[in-house]
Amino acid sequence: MHPTETHQLSIEFTNSATPEHLGFKEDLKNWLIGIGEEAFVEGALDNLFEDPSYEVTADQQFSELGGGLQPLFVYKYDLDHLSRLRDELEKTFPEQIKCEISSITTESWMEGWKESFKPITSERFYLYPPWIQDEKPADRIPIVIEPGMAFGTGQHATTVLCLEAIEKFYDKTTSLDRFLDVGTGTGILAIAGKKLGYKYVMGTDIDPDSIIASKENIIQNNCEMDLIQGSIPEDQEPFDLVVANIIFFVLKQIIGDLSSQVKPGSLLILSGLLDEEIREMEEYAIKAGLKLESEDCRDDWAAQVYRKI
Repeated sequence: MHPTETHQLSIEFTNSATPEHLGFKEDLKNWLIGIGEEAFVEGALDNLFEDPSYEVTADQQFSELGGGLQPLFVYKYDLDHLSRLRDELEKTFPEQIKCEISSITTESWMEGWKESFKPITSERFYLYPPWIQDEKPADRIPIVIEPGMAFGTGQHATTVLCLEAIEKFYDKTTSLDRFLDVGTGTGILAIAGKKLGYKYVMGTDIDPDSIIASKENIIQNNCEMDLIQGSIPEDQEPFDLVVANIIFFVLKQIIGDLSSQVKPGSLLILSGLLDEEIREMEEYAIKAGLKLESEDCRDDWAAQVYRKI
């Protein structure tokens, strides 16, 4: 069961009207990522309450929501963790930001998803939330997803791109023995791998809230897999398919470690990339012993599939 309370840390910027603010804001995002706090939200940029039928680009939506003037938000079940993060932020950036923590019931917080979280149909899968009880398509594999605190509903373009890559390439791996999802979030991609027939599936995430959400979704989907709180697993045999839907800032730092998890001749799927970052990502991947197999873009985001040389 989810904890009964959800906590929000808002990070507001004291000089948000100045050009220097935008540069500092990017520095702060990188600082958060660097300490392992990747699941922050900027307005609705991460599609928290986006209407999927509202067809605008990510840049247009960001601008309409206030652009760089938007505060950052971090959501956690663990109030002590959030309090420590607030103290560290205020100590490190005493002049540039103002932080505030508030709390609501988790039930109320999750109500905010229900209008925006629509079922998703891909070539092989049907993703839907547990509160939708409509008849499921008979020709699709059902995956039920409770969003939880990890913000992984499958609505974001990067998740859909990864799902489509898994569908497209799952029968082009060396075998269907081993599947690894790094940064598993709510476990969508790991569950998809298991339902496609991979014998052993592992999901990792540095965020404890993601592990909570993934465990619940694994149970709801009658799957068995290993979950580890962390990033790159240790003491593991290489995998036939590795997926990492994170962000470029992190991917370029761990691409060598990700490559080491892939069997020779097998595949690595990367996403969390903006389309203007893919050529630079390819440079890092080539140095890590990978060859680009395919790539796809959607709504300013991209996913790449690499084969281990």
